[in-house]
Amino acid sequence: MAANIRQQLAALASLGGTPKDQADRYRSILDTVVKSNDSDELIEGLKAFVEAIVNENVSLVISRQLLTDVGNNLMKLPDDVSRVVSHYTLDKVQPRVVSFEEQVASIRQHLAEIYEKEQSWREAANVLVGIPLETGQKQYSVDYKLDTYLKIARLYLEDDDPVQAEAFINRASLLQAESKDEQLQIYYKVCYARVLDYRRKFIEAAQRYNELSYRSIIHEEERMRALKNALICTILASAGQQRSRMLATLFKDERCQQLPTYGILEKMY
Repeated sequence: MAANIRQQLAALASLGGTPKDQADRYRSILDTVVKSNDSDELIEGLKAFVEAIVNENVSLVISRQLLTDVGNNLMKLPDDVSRVVSHYTLDKVQPRVVSFEEQVASIRQHLAEIYEKEQSWREAANVLVGIPLETGQKQYSVDYKLDTYLKIARLYLEDDDPVQAEAFINRASLLQAESKDEQLQIYYKVCYARVLDYRRKFIEAAQRYNELSYRSIIHEEERMRALKNALICTILASAGQQRSRMLATLFKDERCQQLPTYGILEKMY
């Protein structure tokens, strides 16, 4: 099948017509490729298609449209096929990545989701790090950048790498004040509290967790988990005035009486 697809694609390169006509002819071939039920044929067919459309002989306007179509199809394909073709596409596009920033970002986000489902946390984070959020020509929105940095930080935390996580939380810190998305603000606070916790900055983490436990936008179960984390971090913190104040705050919070660690709090206070 791949050889046949290559022949059809080679024939298209020499045909004229309007950009719309050319794009439609390519789309017709893409539709044929994605209908294959054989994984190997599907992978080889998509590789041939990607190789053809990112060639400099194809108009950039058409290439971008078709690469967007490929990206949309990758999201519908089985993960094992999608992973292979996504990596191949990113490699093929790399020499001209500046011309395809939007398409590459979309493919990277999708590839990261595949790795995350497999709990390959570091691979997922590394794929997202490849999106040029600050250095590319495309202007990304504050919310998109903030969301992506927080995803990367969370993935590094899942991989037990608080140092890398903190580096991306620090980047997110510069953006979070500009965002009006309350969910993203909460997401930032949760990630930041977790980073402080991992970095053994227990009193700062306890303060962040305690603050989260009062946010009504968060589900009650999550608020109680934040309160529990605040109490645990306070118990683990070094002795001092800050810790004493935090113990007093938690002791006066009636919700703490529901927590299994309340007995320890009573003894310490």
